[in-house]
Amino acid sequence: LWCLAYAGFAYAIALKTGNPAAVQSSFLLFFPFLFLTSSYVPREQLSGWLETVAKFNPVTYILEGERALVLRGWEWGELGKALLATALVGVVSMTLCFAAMRGRIRKG
Repeated sequence: LWCLAYAGFAYAIALKTGNPAAVQSSFLLFFPFLFLTSSYVPREQLSGWLETVAKFNPVTYILEGERALVLRGWEWGELGKALLATALVGVVSMTLCFAAMRGRIRKG
């Protein structure tokens, strides 16, 4: 599901720019999000600006949902947060994608 949610950003860039190099560079959008999460340290141990960024980073909730699934099994509270974060990112990315597609169609 996360791949589908994130793919909308690459599609939006492709439709907006028409440049294959720009699409290939779209991974740079995701790369910082991976390191500004609780992927290496539990969120409770983060402090300062990193704690604030991790709290608003959707990737944090996806990683915590996966971690809960592996360590504790089907814990619906954590999995629900992960699914909600994925859905929110998907709505934003697909909205951008469809807006870019609409602009591309209007240009002809």
